[in-house]
Amino acid sequence: MSWIKVLTTSDYKVTPWKNGGGVTQDVLLLPEGATQEDFDIRLSLAPIVAEGPFSSFPGVDRHITLLTRERLSLVFGSETRELNRLEPLYFDSVQQPRSVLPDGAVRVFNVMTRRGRWNAQVMPASGATEPLLAAPDGGLLVLHAVSGTWQVGHALGSVVVRPGETLVSSEEATLRASCEPAGEAVVAFLAPTGPR
Repeated sequence: MSWIKVLTTSDYKVTPWKNGGGVTQDVLLLPEGATQEDFDIRLSLAPIVAEGPFSSFPGVDRHITLLTRERLSLVFGSETRELNRLEPLYFDSVQQPRSVLPDGAVRVFNVMTRRGRWNAQVMPASGATEPLLAAPDGGLLVLHAVSGTWQVGHALGSVVVRPGETLVSSEEATLRASCEPAGEAVVAFLAPTGPR
């Protein structure tokens, strides 16, 4: 049976970083009861307030999306990658890039998936395009509202997703997402790739 739910800030759980370098708001950990050590899927919001290394998560793929207008760079050994706002950056989470904060603290949205079990595609969405969205077969659709109030229509009506809230859906039928043209969101499609 398909389902749709909207997670609000009161649903998020604040947890320390694995390496102790900061705190994260865990939006969703799956399967139910999973921890930072054994999750298959982890959605999280994190303020990065000081420069330093990321935690290492062997066997986990990470898509990180910069939400704020302040700049963020990640240093991977001799390579520096500057993140563009709302453009997801993928990397193998066994790596521990060092964050550089030229303008001070930033906020990011993370989509982390256990390799061999789940695969994620992450992209920005704009209210100007009214995206049509559907969960992959056996998977999940995620819409994190960055700005604007989003309306997501489904077979039985619609749900509202306000800034900072996150819609998670297993609905494989097409959903219509609408918002004022300036509205912004991060959308993820999570597809199973092996036994769960």
